[in-house]
Amino acid sequence: MSQEQNVRVLVFDLDGTLVPTMEDYADRAAQLMEESFGTPFAQARRSYFATSGLPFEKQLRQLYPGQDTDPVAQRFEDWKDGYLTGIAIAPDTAALLQRWRDSGLLVVISSNNLEQYVERLASDWPVDCALGYRAPSMDDPGFAKGEPHFGAIEERFGIDRSAFLFTGDSPNDAHIAAAARVRFRALLTDAFGPEDFERAVPGTRTLMNLADLGDHIATVADAVTSL
Repeated sequence: MSQEQNVRVLVFDLDGTLVPTMEDYADRAAQLMEESFGTPFAQARRSYFATSGLPFEKQLRQLYPGQDTDPVAQRFEDWKDGYLTGIAIAPDTAALLQRWRDSGLLVVISSNNLEQYVERLASDWPVDCALGYRAPSMDDPGFAKGEPHFGAIEERFGIDRSAFLFTGDSPNDAHIAAAARVRFRALLTDAFGPEDFERAVPGTRTLMNLADLGDHIATVADAVTSL
């Protein structure tokens, strides 16, 4: 990675980071896993969180190798389509994003939720770009959180990823950021604590809430200035 720059682009995970959807996702996913594979609900729910940050189709393939999981993933997505019509960004979260944009920062969503859901949710949010997940196919390499998204952001805005700061709520987000060499901050939730992120990527810095990110942006800028 080139020499780190002051933060110019704030990249955010969606579910669990900008909107509190993960508990409902876990309940529905666990219900489907119990019905389809016989996994006890509580165990299935833990497994969902343990693999969160991946598209659900990939979670199921990882959890149930060799089984026909795609129909179950489709049932989850069909349910999610209706569920997400009732989801809105909280006013205080929207105000934070707008404040950062007003300060000259670009705000981007990078999610492994399906593209159509991400675009629909963020259509009137204070963001500059919203990227979702597209599964690979014979004619399409697919599009996912991580290297594909970070590369697309660089190309779209002409800004090197050394000026990105990515915020997410799962250890998988920390792995994604580390693999792509993008600075990362972990938003703590009931699902994952500091120890989970430390195990995933030692030295990961954490946030108690999104508002704390403002202090981290300033700290990054100060550190880079002193290089």
